Amino acid sequence: MACVSCDSLNVRVYPAELNIHYPGREGIDLPTVWAFPSLLVCLDCGVTKFTLAEDQVRELKSHSRSDAATA
Repeated sequence: MACVSCDSLNVRVYPAELNIHYPGREGIDLPTVWAFPSLLVCLDCGVTKFTLAEDQVRELKSHSRSDAATA
């Protein structure tokens, strides 16, 4: 699979552990969402792609407001 940004074939898959925090002061008291995706990393430009599991996306949605600030 080629990099989605620079079209390089110099990509590798790495296991990862992500701890996703909700943004802003409102999110400080909310529990974080843990995810363990595989990362597809381009070793030429650094662009990284991963997909969260459906239950993790559902958990993020359950505490997100439509007007929340985005990073």
